[in-house]
Amino acid sequence: MQLQYGTAILAIGLVTVHLLMQGVLVPYGEAVSFQRVLSVYRDAVDGALLEVLLVVVLAHGFNGLRIILLEWRQSARWTRGVNWAVLLVTLVAISYGTRTVILAATGQVS
Repeated sequence: MQLQYGTAILAIGLVTVHLLMQGVLVPYGEAVSFQRVLSVYRDAVDGALLEVLLVVVLAHGFNGLRIILLEWRQSARWTRGVNWAVLLVTLVAISYGTRTVILAATGQVS
């Protein structure tokens, strides 16, 4: 549960910063334009923020799902299976998201 609480607090802070940077300081119509989104990924600070946000939100969400599944059924085999399955799915999702960040940051998407 400490992971859940920690990632929730981090997510609130990171999402707030992200929304301020993308939705408040920049007009919404401009913030969602494709070229603006690419420029955000290509900026080192913004790209790093998006990567950290990705990891924190996915860790929080999948850990929450894990907790729900562990409360649903309780046995040693179930717990072991859920823990491994959630870890695997989380790593796959983070890898795919990181791939997207890298492709956009390196200019392989135009």
